Amino acid sequence: MIIMNTKNVKLVFLFTFMLMAASNLFAQFPKNSYSLSGKWLLTWADGTHGPRTTEALAHQDPALDPYRYVEVHVPGEIHDVFQKLGIISDPNFGVNALYSEWVALQYYQYYRTFMLPEKARGKEQWLVFDQLDLVADIYLNGQWIGNHKNVHYPCRLNITGKLKEEGENIITVTLESGLYDVSEKEAFRYGNINGFIQSIDKRHYQRKPQYQFNWDWNPRYINAGITGDVRLEWGSTLRVDQVVITQNVNDDLQKATISVQNFIEGIEKSKLVEITASIIETNQKINKSFPLSLGLNPYNLSLVIEKPQLWWPVGQGNQYRYTLKIDVSADGVLVGSTTKRIGVRKVEVDQSPHPEKGTYFTIKVNNRPVFMKGACWVPADMVYSKVTKEHLDSLVTLAVNANFNMVRIWGGGVYAGNDLLDICDEKGLLVSHDFMFACSIYPYDDISFTYLVRKEITWVVREFSYHPSLIVWMGNNEIEAIWQQKADGKTQPPMADYGLYHHLIPGIIKAEIPTGVFYWPTSPYSGNYENPQSPYFGDQHPWGVSIGKDDVDFRAYREYVDRFADEGGVLGASSPATIRQMLPKDQQKIRSFAWDFHDNLINYWDNELGVSYRSFEFHLGKIYDQVPFNDYLFGSSLLQAEGLQEYINNYRRRKFSSSAAIFWMYNDSWPVTNGWTIVDYYLRKKLAYHPVRRAFGQICVVVAEEGNKINIYGINEKQQSWKGKLHFGLFSTDGKFPVDEFKTVTLPSNTSTVIASFEKMTFEKAGINNHGAFAVLQDQEKIISQHRLFLTRFKDIELLKPHISIKYSNDKAVITAPAYVWGVCVDIDGESEVSDNCFDLLPGIPYTVDIKKGEKVEVKMTGNDLMN
Repeated sequence: MIIMNTKNVKLVFLFTFMLMAASNLFAQFPKNSYSLSGKWLLTWADGTHGPRTTEALAHQDPALDPYRYVEVHVPGEIHDVFQKLGIISDPNFGVNALYSEWVALQYYQYYRTFMLPEKARGKEQWLVFDQLDLVADIYLNGQWIGNHKNVHYPCRLNITGKLKEEGENIITVTLESGLYDVSEKEAFRYGNINGFIQSIDKRHYQRKPQYQFNWDWNPRYINAGITGDVRLEWGSTLRVDQVVITQNVNDDLQKATISVQNFIEGIEKSKLVEITASIIETNQKINKSFPLSLGLNPYNLSLVIEKPQLWWPVGQGNQYRYTLKIDVSADGVLVGSTTKRIGVRKVEVDQSPHPEKGTYFTIKVNNRPVFMKGACWVPADMVYSKVTKEHLDSLVTLAVNANFNMVRIWGGGVYAGNDLLDICDEKGLLVSHDFMFACSIYPYDDISFTYLVRKEITWVVREFSYHPSLIVWMGNNEIEAIWQQKADGKTQPPMADYGLYHHLIPGIIKAEIPTGVFYWPTSPYSGNYENPQSPYFGDQHPWGVSIGKDDVDFRAYREYVDRFADEGGVLGASSPATIRQMLPKDQQKIRSFAWDFHDNLINYWDNELGVSYRSFEFHLGKIYDQVPFNDYLFGSSLLQAEGLQEYINNYRRRKFSSSAAIFWMYNDSWPVTNGWTIVDYYLRKKLAYHPVRRAFGQICVVVAEEGNKINIYGINEKQQSWKGKLHFGLFSTDGKFPVDEFKTVTLPSNTSTVIASFEKMTFEKAGINNHGAFAVLQDQEKIISQHRLFLTRFKDIELLKPHISIKYSNDKAVITAPAYVWGVCVDIDGESEVSDNCFDLLPGIPYTVDIKKGEKVEVKMTGNDLMN
């Protein structure tokens, strides 16, 4: 806090602050802009402590009471600012997030001064805030100049004629989290989807990340603040706004038309604007002149690339990108320049009739059907604006290393942004992207709301759709499915926002980006007037496991036939290291108050034992609070690994009858005790990470029970056939092989085929409590993929105490056991760089783990240890 003793000192403080603000990062910005980020003053009021009206707060002068102000850095979310100042504590630890809920209930005033740069004088001038969360009124030299209440696009205000050319200019921003703005609005007019908390938050009116208002995996932590950069811009002839790039690739992939739509705000009508577009790699250049019109208007030109090098998703080819440079000049003087990296690719969705029932839903990239492998992506922090590009890069790298080729950006968070999409472009990670609407009916019949949304969608599709990784836009998350589920014809109001997803958004997309991406109105959605959750049409969220009819029995996935599964999951405990980091020592026990606060909330939705704890008992036959603490953590994590493998293996073996295995969810927004993810908040790999990586491998084998047969599927994602050795049959848990067969197999390219089978009766006669079916694919002597199938729960399987031996050869550890060992864990905390973890040992069959030369591995725990 800033403490002053005399009026003279107060004036010195303000003068010093003004000088520091004036000497900011001007040189880092273009010649026609001046950064107003950096040091600001901040104060707060709650209606009694401080000014009692927002108008009075806006005009409060720091010189009159500097004790009320703190010096802060902009951009910065206010919780984060207060944590750095020591006012609140780390919200990720213990129950600290509960103690800081008051932050969202205050009104704030931001204050700073600046001198008008010489170059900006006499020009058209704009004040730009890249992001405001949420309801902000902006004042310049005591005069109100505008407001803004949408996180998802910038605030731009024309302030021409309002700045002082001599002396200091004063900017004040009054801001609140959005709770006051919606306080007088109706809570349940659009249906009580989210329970009684909706009567307070009314999040469906607020255009900000919806997960802040509490989700099963995130606490109620409502952000506020100037969360994006601030700057002054100026110009005398024109201002270059957004550049929209679309592409149209011929069916034979031999020609790509790149359309460039330049949005330019004209200031002087008489001027002539010249636009030059260049593709550096092909030495192509086109320029075109236009008479400049007043206001914001599009100016279009296009280039054709003959025989383009194509951009492919990871695992399918190279991620080639062209450099597109756009220069804008007025009467021969360069005014603006933009460079974009673009990738040429063709995207379509095959929805042709399925031979059994319904239709396919297969995404084709460059005419090639691609099975989608990945998970749903949520904001990587409760304070979404603090996530760095380096953190995003780490998350994408971990996803690609887990053999993902797609992430689905979920609709209750934030738009991906250019940083994340650039990384996905570079690494070949495809993106399916919800618009930011989730699990609520939204007030589309409210004119002011629809105005905000129209501006948001227009800005977003113009800004992001040029990225080659972004191939699908989806209207929302689960809204139509939830509405239909609740629509009883008596109490559920009409779906007020239907027109938003079926008319407004697709109309904007058609007008702004008519080619290059695929639009789907909601997720899940079937079309054809079918139930949105029909497994036979469109995409599905198969929540029958975990929160539906199949409850905790993830073996039910084996029968799911969904055409495109892009959300469904299994809970599992976080690693011991993460539990230690987020819980106080006296709370490091199951069902402590802090444990429950960080737990997934579906464990408390119904008046019965939670999903995580029922699953532990159902599969392992053990009571969750009657086992050692670390046994629960390991057992719960191991079950999540099993469940996600069941999900993935089921859909992959059905390729392309099913065309995706995208699970819920990839990453955490804060540390949790039980969670859906495979990478936790601290970037530790949960036990499920490596099993998922193996299940997503390009060459895989899956053992499946189908009717009276045990079928072995070989999955080849490559574009060439693969030849190798198959070892398959039955093993007993004590080390025998009642069925033990070898054969040479060839896996056709880009398909899944049955490569071996035997009678299920053989399995049953041998005994399902002490036998498993298995298959191993080998290239020479190297194991490429292995899988095993049990027909009963783990609690009923006869698992022996493990006897494991490890031999070392250069940079490899060769691990074997005479009897079957379930879930060998060599990295309990998920922090090491070991190449594999949480794998099974089939009797007598060596399993190789890559290590650094000279290092050793240690078996920390196994499923057999857990059960003995």
